[in-house]
Amino acid sequence: MTKRFRNEDGSLIMTIDQIAEATEQEGREYYKAGEIFLFCEDGREYVHNSEPDEPLIHFQSFDGYNLFIPTNRLGTFLPDVATDGMELIRQE
Repeated sequence: MTKRFRNEDGSLIMTIDQIAEATEQEGREYYKAGEIFLFCEDGREYVHNSEPDEPLIHFQSFDGYNLFIPTNRLGTFLPDVATDGMELIRQE
């Protein structure tokens, strides 16, 4: 998959803060409470357990693992933005 905000070599062309700001709204729209997401880094599926106005978004796996991501950084985990292996991908 082609990743946004990267050059031909795969290096970031913006700071992570700039990318977070550019993708914040998109992240809030993609990551919805009650939906299931695969975290590629550990291969587990997580349920989004938070409301979008909370400062930290909580994802909990079915076997008890937890992820907490600052709401304003959700966009950095989008499949076409995140570093390979760090994607949180919505499951159908």
